[in-house]
Amino acid sequence: MYKLIEQLANPGNYGGSRAVNQIKYLVFHYTGNDGDQAANNAAYFQNNIVQASAHYFVDEEAVWQSVREEDTAWHCGSSQPVHPACRNANSIGVEMCNSAGGVPPAVRDRTAALVRELMARYGVPVERVLRHYDVTGKKCPSPWVDRPGEWEDFKG
Repeated sequence: MYKLIEQLANPGNYGGSRAVNQIKYLVFHYTGNDGDQAANNAAYFQNNIVQASAHYFVDEEAVWQSVREEDTAWHCGSSQPVHPACRNANSIGVEMCNSAGGVPPAVRDRTAALVRELMARYGVPVERVLRHYDVTGKKCPSPWVDRPGEWEDFKG
């Protein structure tokens, strides 16, 4: 289980509402920072307009929701996507914090609890649980691109 805290991003960082039955994919990212927290990331996206976002930020202590699931986070857009179907409009984006060089076990475990809940809620099979890399080709989350066995272990 995990503690969920809501701190919504600035509306300039995400798109409008969508039907939740459009949610078909879960996409994982990492902040690539050392020691950052979900609260700091949520506050950054609330207080700045950067035209990017994620639905959730996960750290060792909690899960912070930055964009409601019925809204479209801008987390995996690309002018040349490598995935044939996954887009911002049909996915939920999850950012793992404190992840420079690797995903800490507590972050991985909390993220796994969140993903299991999201998979059950939206009927997302494991084949549609993706890394940002799988959608756009961007090396993200780098630890799971560099060490694909860790990604497979996480999905298992």
